[in-house]
Amino acid sequence: MNLLLSDEQTQIVDSLKVFLRDRAPVSRFRPPAPQIGNADHALWPQLAELGFLGISLPEGQGGIGFTAAEEMLAYREFGRHLLSPGILGMTLGAQLSARAGSDFLAELLQGRMSVALANPRGPAKLGAECSGEFHLFDAEQAALVLACDETGSALLRRQDFTAVRNVLGTDHVLGLERALLAGVRPAVWIDGASAALYPRAQLLLAAYAVGIAEATRDMAVEYAKSRQQFGKPIGSFQAVKHICADMAIRAEAALCQVFFAAVVQSEQRAGQEFHSIAARLVAVDAALKNAAQNIQVHGAIGFTAETDAHLFLKRSHVIEQFWGDTRQQRRQMLAAPFPD
Repeated sequence: MNLLLSDEQTQIVDSLKVFLRDRAPVSRFRPPAPQIGNADHALWPQLAELGFLGISLPEGQGGIGFTAAEEMLAYREFGRHLLSPGILGMTLGAQLSARAGSDFLAELLQGRMSVALANPRGPAKLGAECSGEFHLFDAEQAALVLACDETGSALLRRQDFTAVRNVLGTDHVLGLERALLAGVRPAVWIDGASAALYPRAQLLLAAYAVGIAEATRDMAVEYAKSRQQFGKPIGSFQAVKHICADMAIRAEAALCQVFFAAVVQSEQRAGQEFHSIAARLVAVDAALKNAAQNIQVHGAIGFTAETDAHLFLKRSHVIEQFWGDTRQQRRQMLAAPFPD
């Protein structure tokens, strides 16, 4: 099993890095930008032109024909730039539409139709009829909403949600709504037994979390090299060195776990569900801890809006809750078939 990047994969990553550096720097969230919500949906057509919305779909279905490994590498960069979680709705929605033969596929691959994410608030039912209370993320411009769990995946029409109201969330740059479904038939539904989209969702979320863990590590190291105290860079002090070293180890361990899970999916090996959940657990833990320690390295200014450190911590807490919190993920991992 080869975990090193090929020349082609390196080129894919480099091209995406340039695009995100120019079009989606984290500084886009600073004032005078609106302090609630974001405009990342405007990037979907451009990402579609570059092929990233259908990167792992076969060419015959309008995709690029790469695998879960290349898709994972893209999500690692999305996490570094705190791209809206709506990107998960776009790529997973396209995969769900392709597997179901839905008419939505062409518009999704061109970025002309947006897909938001739905995360259940408490018990919810997904299937031929969907019910429950949900949080909707960045759904204002969306025509469709993606909901998935281990039982299956559904694309729901935004208009089928009722009692929709805006609520304030931890991550203020994400639009957040609370809404209800009451026996609604989804526009597209595929059960988990026939098309396991859930492990892919967990893998991409894990890659996004790795991006956060690496970005916050890099922020902390750069600040420790430039911030002076007692006439020396604070990175020369042992206590700060230890924090940065712990952040580096955490990010590297998470990256290795995610790489392995991506190769397992790319090569269709046994244990995809187990390894994707394991990757998600390790990566989200690294994102949460690194984001918090990045603020610690920055000191008092790390708590202010003048720096971007707080944005990474807020986003880490949000993605931890997607499709089941840590406790639920651990239960699912223990219940998943263990690969021989």
